[in-house]
Amino acid sequence: MVRVPLLVVVLGGTLAAAQPVSIFKEQGHAPRNFVNLRLGAASSSPNHPAICLEVSPIELLSVEACGTGSGFLHRDLDPEIAHFRANVKLMSWQTVIGYLQPRVGLGFAELQVGEDTPGFDFASTGPTGAATSGPEVGLSMRCLTPLVVGIELVTELNLSAAVFAHAPQLIRPQAVVQPTFSISLGFGF
Repeated sequence: MVRVPLLVVVLGGTLAAAQPVSIFKEQGHAPRNFVNLRLGAASSSPNHPAICLEVSPIELLSVEACGTGSGFLHRDLDPEIAHFRANVKLMSWQTVIGYLQPRVGLGFAELQVGEDTPGFDFASTGPTGAATSGPEVGLSMRCLTPLVVGIELVTELNLSAAVFAHAPQLIRPQAVVQPTFSISLGFGF
């Protein structure tokens, strides 16, 4: 439980050092991140690391997929949630460690409690009763830290909630509302 107080101290110090920078001014403009790959931990899948791939077709909008790689990286049948969302960057603050960027995310998630099957089932629990999908909304704080020409260290804290109407009918019944807290770290350009 040392992790939570340490996280609060690190985030508190970072936010205290933050100075707002308008996203419409050229001075202090955050680096443009096109693609990043991050590894981390998520409360929705505590037994495996979370892997996130994010692509940003335009500066203020990105799409990302996060999960544990169930079905191709491992075959454990532990409950897990995979996230598929679009993120909108609200603003950017320049700090001594990089650019803090609060974001809002909207998309869907898949709750899986058994072997993964292809596709997403929003109206049922699928052919095996082991997976269902539903809408998800989230908030995140991303930090882009420029390293070398065009490469950034990408850190993200994310809090999201998904609604799975059919979760109680899964072969291992789950709650309808599934909150997730995650932290990830990686590199992008």
